[in-house]
Amino acid sequence: MNIGPDLPEGITFNNKQEVEANLYLVTEKLNSTKCLSCDVYFESILITNNGRHEGIIKSFPTENVIWKNALPKDRVRSIKILDENLIIRLNKHKERHKND
Repeated sequence: MNIGPDLPEGITFNNKQEVEANLYLVTEKLNSTKCLSCDVYFESILITNNGRHEGIIKSFPTENVIWKNALPKDRVRSIKILDENLIIRLNKHKERHKND
């Protein structure tokens, strides 16, 4: 029984069902700020995985991810970059209110 495309000779599919992965993610909510003109607020989250950092900025109440990116290994620089992006997103949101 052949499922999928034909493979070159000597190459087979791995049918082993057990997959083990050890991920140790540390998630920290660093900052949150609310728009003064409406009910939207923004939250910055730092995710650490084995010394590597990733940043996420979400907007609520819809819980949309509006920014997500890998960050430097240096925790202090990562937090600084995440805070700068949070301010940029809030300023863009405020600018939209001025245009209304």
